[in-house]
Amino acid sequence: MPPRKRRKGPLVQAVEGSSSSDDEGNGEAKLHRHRRHSGVGAGGYVSSYFQHQNMTSSTRTLADLQLDASAPGQAEGMRDLLSALPQRHPAEKAELLRRQQSQFAGWWAHLRAGNSVLLYGYGSKHDLLNTFAREHTRDGACLAVNGMQPSLSAKQVLQHATAAIKGSKASYYRGCSKKDLLELIQRDERHLYVVLHNIDGRGLRDHDTQRQLSELAALPKVHLAATIDHANAAIMWDQQTRDRFAWVWFNATNYAPYLREVGQAGIPSMLMGRSEQCSKQSATVVLSSLSPSAREVFRLIAESQLDSAASAAAADLGMSFARLFQQCRERFLVSNEMLLKAFLTEFKDHELVQTKRGADGSEVLHIPLEEEVLQQVLHDMDAMG
Repeated sequence: MPPRKRRKGPLVQAVEGSSSSDDEGNGEAKLHRHRRHSGVGAGGYVSSYFQHQNMTSSTRTLADLQLDASAPGQAEGMRDLLSALPQRHPAEKAELLRRQQSQFAGWWAHLRAGNSVLLYGYGSKHDLLNTFAREHTRDGACLAVNGMQPSLSAKQVLQHATAAIKGSKASYYRGCSKKDLLELIQRDERHLYVVLHNIDGRGLRDHDTQRQLSELAALPKVHLAATIDHANAAIMWDQQTRDRFAWVWFNATNYAPYLREVGQAGIPSMLMGRSEQCSKQSATVVLSSLSPSAREVFRLIAESQLDSAASAAAADLGMSFARLFQQCRERFLVSNEMLLKAFLTEFKDHELVQTKRGADGSEVLHIPLEEEVLQQVLHDMDAMG
């Protein structure tokens, strides 16, 4: 008959190192009574831990950080913070910069051969590209564009490009169409170098804008040098647009702080606790989900705002509710005021339309978009049917 196995002692004995049988029995009994009266088990230790903690909730929010980059002096403050960061590996960074500057002649040769130069890589490439423009674009006109501006449009780039090659002001070409601007640039005999910082900026990411920029870059006398920082920038271009750009990619990693870009890029509204002015992309997405009648109501407000933009002051830009209701009834868009108010509530919820005081003190409906952006939105609405 095999010998009986000795029963192992409790876990408490192994942890506490007790060797007395009396202590073993007393310890086991105490542990049993403690578990029975206090309810401490597998989950009891967890609950008893939180019962003895001083758990207090915080009333702070992200809005308390006051990170509004558009506030006066806030962008400069962020630049100062970035400038105050300790500079690491200065010798290696200087060597990277020296190698990239030694490629300037190759960049210029690619531009004159009909290609466009695209710089990518971690670090601000603003100063690097500006240095190239100062040293290698003296045989023609040069236009530097900051693509990080949210309100920037392709037509504005074309207007300033025409002004640069003609030696005039961009405001002279405000009434020209994009096709006319391209023809004016093409007829000129001078070379035009366009230095576009961040062609992947917020205002330039849509397909139509990139197509127009590629048509500019495809002109024989126009030479485009641009930078990108977004990881998915390459998906902005389809095959036809990419062929017109004729990119030659150069790795310009230099680990330089983004001092120039931080003011325009700012901080996402999710972190700032503030509502951004609605952009072209968000307006197009929202309008595409609305009914055709709602889109036509929005079009009436937009066209009225554009018609009065050239002759009226900023305070006069807007449309009264009574005038809007009258035009909607004439076009059989709404049959009563309740339906029109429902459309306006939808617009206001998505920040497509705002209510403000007009010059006479009455309330008017206003679309918080720049004139050029609003025209692009109307153009996209035509494709919605």
